Amino acid sequence: MTTVRTSVPWMAQTRTFARRQLQQLRRNKMIVFLTVAWPVLWYFLTIEFFVDLPPGTDLGPMKAVNGINYGLFGAFTVTVAVFAGAFARDLEGNRYRKLRSMPIAPTADLAGRFVAGAVLGVASYLVTILVAYAHGGAFGPLTIETVAILALTLGSFCLIAMALAMMIALVVTKPEQMTTIAIVMALMAYFVTGFNGSSPEMLAEGAEMVNYLPNSLATRLQIAHWVGAENFGSMTPPEAPDSIEYVGILLGYATASLAVSIAVIRRIAYGGD
Repeated sequence: MTTVRTSVPWMAQTRTFARRQLQQLRRNKMIVFLTVAWPVLWYFLTIEFFVDLPPGTDLGPMKAVNGINYGLFGAFTVTVAVFAGAFARDLEGNRYRKLRSMPIAPTADLAGRFVAGAVLGVASYLVTILVAYAHGGAFGPLTIETVAILALTLGSFCLIAMALAMMIALVVTKPEQMTTIAIVMALMAYFVTGFNGSSPEMLAEGAEMVNYLPNSLATRLQIAHWVGAENFGSMTPPEAPDSIEYVGILLGYATASLAVSIAVIRRIAYGGD
């Protein structure tokens, strides 16, 4: 095993990459739109035009579920767009030829980029949740267990989005196309899994898959622990993923995604000539 010797501490390198990424994103109006306006817009469109319930029905649980749904939808979209665009831009601009000549740890590069993408992803999620809450979303109490589930699912989801973004960047070499690709992929995943698994009855067959695919599993875990399957009937069947086994499945996805990301940045970005 080769040990990377660095003249600058790993944490300092990570902060540098994260700061560089955030400074670049701050000037990108499209990223700001994806972070704040995009998921909130979809939230209100769904509540106003796609929800058809009898008069007098309590919309609190529905609003909470859609807040979670589009919060994760926004986090996924912005993380993929940010990470894939920046990574592809550096590959296309041959910036890694210069970085390879420096005592840089590839994992510090990866961690810094992830922190920048995750900051925007978490911001997108929180903004959407706050809008849903202000709009009357009936969320459950924030117990220690609930907070832990929310943090694990959101963090794991961002890791999965990061790995996917890196794979996309290897295939699509035009950074300007990344935003469009991220939006299309997020929309496809959302609808193919029955609104991220919140309405599996939309699926003609194979509804059980919503408890095992990353986007729908993360969404259903949050709904089950923060809203309650008993308060949102369209979530079942299949059964709500409210056991520790489903948390383990999502963490398995996150671990595999991290391993793939490390392999890509070491071999593709820093392992070239």
